[in-house]
Amino acid sequence: MFKYLLIPITSIFAIFLVFVIYSANTGQTDYFFFKWLLKYDVGDKVGHVFLLGTMTFLLNLSLKNKKINLKNIPFLLGSCIIFTLITLEESSQFFIPNRTFDFADLFSNYLGIFIFGKLAIFLGNKIWKTNA
Repeated sequence: MFKYLLIPITSIFAIFLVFVIYSANTGQTDYFFFKWLLKYDVGDKVGHVFLLGTMTFLLNLSLKNKKINLKNIPFLLGSCIIFTLITLEESSQFFIPNRTFDFADLFSNYLGIFIFGKLAIFLGNKIWKTNA
């Protein structure tokens, strides 16, 4: 049943993620998730890991863990898409007055993409009974 809900769940989460990015870009950080995460020293970094990780996980499962080869090395397509988009988004912070580019944020995003990509492979194999 879960595999039939993947695309709608992924779409809803993507909209939520865009809302979070928009809110941060416009300085509207009064929402509960910002306040909750920023109470902790590493809350921001943990938020990056889990937000981007969850998006990566859902997108990879929605794409049935489709892989592409870059220089004969297989990569999950969903992970590559999120990696590219979030690198562009983080880099855009150089030009947004309310934001500050931070390599630790970028690293946290990449860590989430890597960990949750591996989780998507593991669970995808169980869902589709494949050897990805």
